[in-house]
Order: sequence, then C-alpha cells, then structure tokens
Amino acid sequence: MGLLGAMNIVGTLASGWCCDRFGGKAPLVFSYALRGAALILLLYVESAPAFYVFAVIFGLNWISTVPATTALTARIFGPASVGTLSGWILFAHQVGAALGAAAGGWIFEATGSYTWAFVSAALLAFLATSLSLAIQDEPVERRPATRPAPLRAGAVGA
Repeated sequence: MGLLGAMNIVGTLASGWCCDRFGGKAPLVFSYALRGAALILLLYVESAPAFYVFAVIFGLNWISTVPATTALTARIFGPASVGTLSGWILFAHQVGAALGAAAGGWIFEATGSYTWAFVSAALLAFLATSLSLAIQDEPVERRPATRPAPLRAGAVGA
C-alpha cells in the first residue's frame, strides 16, 4: 500500500502537469486506459515482485483522473462552475465507489473469487476510456440570461 500510495502522488502530480500543458482530455483517456490494463494485469499476479509492478502501475493512475476531470470541467463549463460541478462529480464518484465495493463483495460471496470483480472493474475503466474520448473539449456556449426590461415611469401597466 505504501508503494501504491507513493506512486499515486507521482501520478497525480504528473497528471496535473500534463493537464496544464496539453489539456485534460488526453491525460484522462490515458489514466482510464492504464487503470483498465492494470486491473487486467492484477488477474495474472502470482508473486510479490509482480504485485509490486501492479502497485506501481495502478498507483500512477489511482487519483490521476481528478486533475484531468477538474481541468476539463473548468475548460468546458468555465471557472465559475468548477466548485459546484466538482462537488457533484465527487458525490457521484463516492456513490459509485460504495456500489463498487459492495458489488465486489457480492461477487466474491457468489463465486468465491474476485476475478469477475476485477474483470468488471477493468471493463468499466475501458468504458470510461471510450466515453472520455467522446468528450467535446470545447467551452459550452453561454447565452446571457434574459430578463424583462424594467418598466418606465408612465408606461402602460406601470
């Protein structure tokens, strides 16, 4: 866990650096693809050295999606919306994490193995990769809010 956590720091900082230079979409796509590949690799881990390799790869992308998601949110919806939208994104993430943890337990209880839990997590990471590729990395056009013109003194209805 220490190695995974240390690599998480490296991966998150590297993701932020890449986002500042190249935008958020490419790092987000890369992170999800690497996550899916790491979870598939975990199915073949049978020794401590192989587990360390997994810890490095998975650690690099564990939280690396956060800077990319935040960068994309700011670019697409504007900096004034980042706080509220990030709150909703993190809320949805926590709901998904809770359901994913429960599903992993249910899968283990039903099959006696975590294999299908890791396979389904990898498939979801690959789905996230393809959905990230579909993101239109362009600012949303904002239309000014229309408000009724103020009534003038002496106008009809005033």
